[in-house]
Amino acid sequence: MPCFQRCCCCVNLRTGGLMMGVMTLALSVFSIVPMSLSLNNRLYLSRVVVHMLNRYAKPTEEVKIQEQQSSFEPVEFWGTVSELLKKDGPEQLPAEDDSKVTRLAAAMLIFFIVCIILLVVYLICSLMLMYGSVRGSRWLILPWLVATFLFILAYIAGMCLSTVLFGITLLSLAFLTIAIIESCIALYLWLCVISLFQHLADRQASNQAWELKPRLNTSYKGIPTDER
Repeated sequence: MPCFQRCCCCVNLRTGGLMMGVMTLALSVFSIVPMSLSLNNRLYLSRVVVHMLNRYAKPTEEVKIQEQQSSFEPVEFWGTVSELLKKDGPEQLPAEDDSKVTRLAAAMLIFFIVCIILLVVYLICSLMLMYGSVRGSRWLILPWLVATFLFILAYIAGMCLSTVLFGITLLSLAFLTIAIIESCIALYLWLCVISLFQHLADRQASNQAWELKPRLNTSYKGIPTDER
């Protein structure tokens, strides 16, 4: 039995599945573009990230002793971001041949390529969801269900990792709360598509049961004859 009978309490499940396909298709397209730009500028991003981590990351024992790392303050953080956007901002960043920068740039190369490949695959899954919702084919919906569930888990894990990396502060907890709320909404929409998958499975099972039911006709009247 499906989890829900209607999607968002207003449209039927097949229309909801089509809407989810359109939304995730647009999400994939608009995510591939910034990922490609980030891949092209990964070296500069590596310098920015290393600079931020050196200044605001959760301090280690060695850094605590040397007192070279400041605590995370939201106002100061955004002030640092605005300083980097100025003309002389890049001069404050680490050098391009810094060991941390080169390692992070190599990791970003792999990360962004994998992300672009996954987004292209998700784009194809979204097209399959749209076609499966229109045609009533539940097996075309299954790849989208698996991919979306993995994306939700990866999103939650990434936000938790970011919270641990930058330390537990009021701002990081606020971002984590927003991420959890977004994940709950995404999980509900995912369950709506699950309901569509179950609905199509039940309909297919009922059609098969009807086709296998013996069709008996006991009203045999013999060979018709014409009376003259």
